[in-house]
Amino acid sequence: MSEGGSRGVREDKKTHQRTGVNEPDVRRSGSDSLARYKEFFPTSFAIEHRTSVVILLVIIGVMGALSYQAIPKESFPQIPISMLAVNTVYRGVSPGDVESQITRVLEEELSTISELKELTSTSVEGYSSIVVEFEASIDLDDALQKVREKVDLAKSDLPQDAEEPSILEFSFSEMPVMQVNLAGEYGLVRLKELAEELQDRLEALPPVLRADLRGGLEREVKVDADLGKLQFYGIALSDVIDAIRNENVNIPGGSIDVGDTKYLIRVDGEFDEPTLIEDIVVLIEEGRPIYVRDVATVDFGFAERENFARMDGVAVITLDVIKRSGENIIETA
Repeated sequence: MSEGGSRGVREDKKTHQRTGVNEPDVRRSGSDSLARYKEFFPTSFAIEHRTSVVILLVIIGVMGALSYQAIPKESFPQIPISMLAVNTVYRGVSPGDVESQITRVLEEELSTISELKELTSTSVEGYSSIVVEFEASIDLDDALQKVREKVDLAKSDLPQDAEEPSILEFSFSEMPVMQVNLAGEYGLVRLKELAEELQDRLEALPPVLRADLRGGLEREVKVDADLGKLQFYGIALSDVIDAIRNENVNIPGGSIDVGDTKYLIRVDGEFDEPTLIEDIVVLIEEGRPIYVRDVATVDFGFAERENFARMDGVAVITLDVIKRSGENIIETA
């Protein structure tokens, strides 16, 4: 027992001695490995200045939130399109004549532009349209100037009774951000009156540039002059036109102050009934007045429809809402 116990003690001492000898070597090895790693300054700075880093992150987050609210947002951002359209109206002329007398004359001049990529033309009855496409590298203002110069050169070869060509730019900013359709158990006349009221309210909003109205019926006064009666009374058609135009006006009458309130005075002269036009005096001959009804028939009707709007097969009135450039498209809608 004593030998075994003494042997165990000796073994423990040997083990302790071996451990005591090796510990300094382990510590030296760890310090050598740590010395191989270099200090990373941003990390050390962030650890030593934790409060400053947290404050900086909070400031960045607040600025980002404010910027998100302030920066305009666009579903269709402003993108320059290197395309222009040259449109010319030549009323009452067949498509073939429009092609030969308008479209080809303009194409000959436009085709000489060096940066031109493609010309696409359409000729229909009384109307010519040419789409001029340029290389993407061209400056749009420079392209517009060159097209104007070529159109000016071609004007002398166009028919005298054709309208002056118009040059239009393509722009995403002209696309409506919203379309409002009005339908109901009303006629198109009443619907258009309601749409015009809504149009005024929409255009009063600061982000809205305009609201274009489509569909409906436009009231129109038709005055059909009788050529035989005009000749009988010795009256020219221009006399009838001038007489109606001079009577169909609103005359401002100034303003009056009543206490703290100022009232504007206006004499309404616009016609709302056919009988008012019929009673206009065109000419006085030998003390006898000659009225519009003596030489023409007057009727309230509707102008020829130039556009139609339908939704699910039902006639509606459509308002195309177009925002101002730079306005937030989400807030506008």
